[in-house]
Amino acid sequence: MHDLTAWLQSTDPPLPSNENAPATGDTTPRVLVVDDEHLIADTLATILSESGFSAVAAYSGEQAVEAARSLQPDIVLTDVLMPKMSGVELGIQLRSEFPEARVLLFSGQAATSELMRKAHADGHDFELFPKPIHPEELIARLKGLW
Repeated sequence: MHDLTAWLQSTDPPLPSNENAPATGDTTPRVLVVDDEHLIADTLATILSESGFSAVAAYSGEQAVEAARSLQPDIVLTDVLMPKMSGVELGIQLRSEFPEARVLLFSGQAATSELMRKAHADGHDFELFPKPIHPEELIARLKGLW
């Protein structure tokens, strides 16, 4: 069983996230978590919130763009394969609006490699995390960025 799946099954259901949460003080990294699977987005946002981040969940690229305008994220953690707007397309758009934000992608799909290759060919490089990723590893990697 994958680490995130096991963690999800061993914990209480996540608390709902507040997509319009105000930006916090400069010392708390603001993270926007984007996944069309609500349980994953909510759970990751809860894990990060309980680990010292100010985290908000969004469930589509379009919703993430709106949330980012309110949140002004320091870090965007987005799934790659989503309907309508991929995580790569979202990352490109958010980088143009929020050049200081770090955009990190995560995916467990083999189809991701073609999207990543195309983005790289167009001059966009993104760090890619495997999905699932163990919550402790994710927290350590994000804290390493901050």
